[in-house]
Amino acid sequence: MWMYDPAKKEFWLGRMAGHQIYVEETSWYSEGGEENYGGGFHRWSKRYKKLMLEGPHKADKLLIKVEPRKAFATKDYTWPVTCRVRSAPEPA
Repeated sequence: MWMYDPAKKEFWLGRMAGHQIYVEETSWYSEGGEENYGGGFHRWSKRYKKLMLEGPHKADKLLIKVEPRKAFATKDYTWPVTCRVRSAPEPA
């Protein structure tokens, strides 16, 4: 997703990356009196994402492409027929 900084008139390319959560180490005793341990590791979050930004990019250095898009629907959303605008930084 592209984000615009109006103060500097620059664009930033953003993407949502995975985020890891630390699972605290814990211990407990079973019915037989044995001590058990769990946690102490990182796992990928199903809920949280980390915003990663690339840029800044000047508007005159972006390659912009307009493409037609067909209608699309899921059980929750409906997108009408329209145009999709894609942009990418000019290769260096």
